[in-house]
Amino acid sequence: MTDRNRSYQAFVQLLSRHWKWMVAGSLFGLIATTATVGLLALSGWFLSAAAFAGLSTTAAQTFNYFFPSIGVRIFAISRTLARYAERVFSHDATFRILESLRIWFYERIEPLAPARLMRYRSGDILNRVLADIDALDNLYVRVLSPSLVAGLLVAGLTVFLSLFDPLIALTTLGWLVVAGFGLPVAAGIAGAAAGRRLSHLMTQMRIQIVEGIQGLPELLVFNHRRDYLGQMDRNNRNLLDVQRRMSHIRGVSFAGITLTSGLAVLSAMYQGAALVSSGVLHGANLAMIALTVLAAFDALMPLPSAYQYLGRTREAARELLEVVGSEPPVTFLENSLAALRHFDVSFDRVSFCYTENAADAVHDIHFHLPAGQRFAVLGPTGAGKSTLAHLMVRFWDAQSGSVRIGGKDIRGLNERDLRQSVSLVSQQAHMFNASVRDNLLIARPGATEPELWQALEAVRLADFVKSLPQGIDTWIGESGRLVSGGQARRLALARAILRDSPIWVLDEPTEGLDRATERHIMEALFDVTSGRTVLYITHRLVGLDRLERILLMEDGRIVEQGTHAELLQGRTRYAVLQAGIKT
Repeated sequence: MTDRNRSYQAFVQLLSRHWKWMVAGSLFGLIATTATVGLLALSGWFLSAAAFAGLSTTAAQTFNYFFPSIGVRIFAISRTLARYAERVFSHDATFRILESLRIWFYERIEPLAPARLMRYRSGDILNRVLADIDALDNLYVRVLSPSLVAGLLVAGLTVFLSLFDPLIALTTLGWLVVAGFGLPVAAGIAGAAAGRRLSHLMTQMRIQIVEGIQGLPELLVFNHRRDYLGQMDRNNRNLLDVQRRMSHIRGVSFAGITLTSGLAVLSAMYQGAALVSSGVLHGANLAMIALTVLAAFDALMPLPSAYQYLGRTREAARELLEVVGSEPPVTFLENSLAALRHFDVSFDRVSFCYTENAADAVHDIHFHLPAGQRFAVLGPTGAGKSTLAHLMVRFWDAQSGSVRIGGKDIRGLNERDLRQSVSLVSQQAHMFNASVRDNLLIARPGATEPELWQALEAVRLADFVKSLPQGIDTWIGESGRLVSGGQARRLALARAILRDSPIWVLDEPTEGLDRATERHIMEALFDVTSGRTVLYITHRLVGLDRLERILLMEDGRIVEQGTHAELLQGRTRYAVLQAGIKT
């Protein structure tokens, strides 16, 4: 199977879930199109037949005006009602397809976070969720449904015309095939490369816009705004060039269908005129045939444009599959192999590297953290401290060795059990574009008002939150931009307090705080983590004397470990660090 077919297969299967609404939309579309053709054809016959009847007094008296007029009204009403129903069912199918596509995409990228998604920029992911999925949605609205309607209409029209003359029917069928198949295929080939480039340029444009807005302060501070806008302007000109090319292809396609429809009508009238002259065909029927052929081409008008953009649709499918086709860094079991009853933590000869052929981020890490005790992991930036946190919560799996909770390998736990057992406060905890309350309730949706304020008190944020315009219900902006970095970090700690898991992993929890606040937060953490198993990751030497053990890391290895008192004895690295702080 080719990559192109593989790209479509997954999405066609997804679309097939909504086949009832899709079939209903296409059926009413067929009825509306048939009624449009019938209305024009019958109206033409009615006017022509009435004119012929007027040539003779006897014919005028016997001519039945009522049945054709009733037919015209039926076609007109049917067209209106069917078009309305077609819009209802097609829009319903469209929204259902969008819902399914977005849920499908999110369900498949969720297991990829954060390891695999780190390779993509946020603007790129946003573009795939919005523009690429919208492009795939057009597969039904602009390609499948119009193609089905046009195919059935051409078949029916051929049968109808053959009742008058098989040669007219075959000639018209030939022109319809040229307009309904030849021109769309030509437009698809002509627009394939431009469609792919259009998708790529639109992605780049959205990424630049998102990153430009996010990094606007830096662009202003470093006076790089004009250069950045220059890059955007060049990309925009390239985008306009491609869109202009697509417009030219679309214009030529429309001109081709118009020309073909004219030639088809001319052919039908030329052949029909000979039949009228020989008395085989009535003159009114010739007018009906001509208008029937002309109206049929209206159903083919959207096809070249739709197939022209198939290159973009195919590229959208490829980009989505590129993301969801990535292998998840970890795979959780459906059910845990055993229930957790103890919450000690062990790293058993753990080694891990982020990419192949790279140096180990951590190497041969081995220690045991008893339940209810608190260990500090100390070391400079890049020593591998945060990697231990990521392995602890299974953002990645170790290449060798194992991480255990209660003596059980965490790879034997399902995701729910692991997440309930371990709370992580990362270095860059995300604040959602919501209120303070909403950001706290992420940790425990059922938390009461007193519990929320108790957590805020513990991290010394209660007074600040009370001073906000709407208190705890104040909106804090995207990524918490309306609060300081230190306040956002304390909100993250408040979440951990609310979650109250048996195991805490705190990655630089006091980074960005002033000394006084840091001491207060450390006191609060010692209180709330009493009886909890805590892995405290830091490079700051504050409060370490109250922890049961200290692990000092350098270059991904544990180079020293012991209690605060033990490590101060002799000329240890830890003692040198402490001496440096005092001086």
